[in-house]
Amino acid sequence: MPIYRPSGAQSVNPIQQSFLDSVRSGRVTLILSDEAIVNMALGSYARLIEGYADLAHYPMPDRGNLTRVAKFRQLHEQLPDRALKSDYLTWFKSFVYYTAQTAGAGADALAEAEAEVDDLTVSAFANRLGYPRLDRGAADPLLLIADLPVRTIITTSPTTFLEDALRRAGKSPRTELCRWHRELDGIESAIDATYRPSASEPLVYHLHGLDAYPDSLVLTEDDHLQFLVNVCQNQGNNAADRVHALVRQALFDDLILLGYSLSSWAFRGLYAGMIKTGGRQDDRGVVALQVVPDQNEKAYLDDYVRREARFDVFWGEAGQYITELQEKLKR
Repeated sequence: MPIYRPSGAQSVNPIQQSFLDSVRSGRVTLILSDEAIVNMALGSYARLIEGYADLAHYPMPDRGNLTRVAKFRQLHEQLPDRALKSDYLTWFKSFVYYTAQTAGAGADALAEAEAEVDDLTVSAFANRLGYPRLDRGAADPLLLIADLPVRTIITTSPTTFLEDALRRAGKSPRTELCRWHRELDGIESAIDATYRPSASEPLVYHLHGLDAYPDSLVLTEDDHLQFLVNVCQNQGNNAADRVHALVRQALFDDLILLGYSLSSWAFRGLYAGMIKTGGRQDDRGVVALQVVPDQNEKAYLDDYVRREARFDVFWGEAGQYITELQEKLKR
């Protein structure tokens, strides 16, 4: 298993040519975390969650743990599930507002966005304030991702910032969300019987919900546990499977995972509920995993590797990985 060293150190094994060939031919499924997308679109996922911890008066030291902060706020404020998720999305919009204000947005633009805040999703509210910026001249990582010839992108982000980038790249993405519980079954699907994901019309599948539907969010530890139970059931039964058949099929391709903490609920549910139980666990070519250098993460990954996982690992930032991948694809 090739291991990529932290930023500044030379990799012992470069990205393999066979993997690059898979990317070029569209035989790779990209999986992006909420953290990676927020970092690319708005600058700091850590500030988003720490701000929510402040709002919740969260007293514990793990202030960057969204699942625990959300559960604390739910119990402290006695919020039903839907109210909690709407509350988090409201904070998310407030974070976008303050991000734009700090960046020097004009008073008129801020006032116009604020007047519409209750009627807009997080993504639409961010668009009103010019986010994501999508500056091709600065080698924007979201645009670099959008330029990849991938057919299916799975994300645990509730925003549609990735779709914004894909449209800027001249593509026509289809946005779909995972029906991880039955109350979501009534939402109209963007996938019809004739649709097949392609590089020009890729599928963007929101595994942990979409900001337009607060009930769809996977937010607390309870949500993550229920999500894991539900997506593991009825696999292969298209009428009952909570994950669309096109997404199950995409897991047979090589995978690129960007922006996940290995100890997080998002990664655990994704790995245990989707990757480990779907696709070709024994003979899948590559699972390329980008991880920010951290001693705890390294120990956690080493444990996975010894027991069961087959990962190629890039120790560095998500933007750094995607930049290196694009540079190698151009050679």
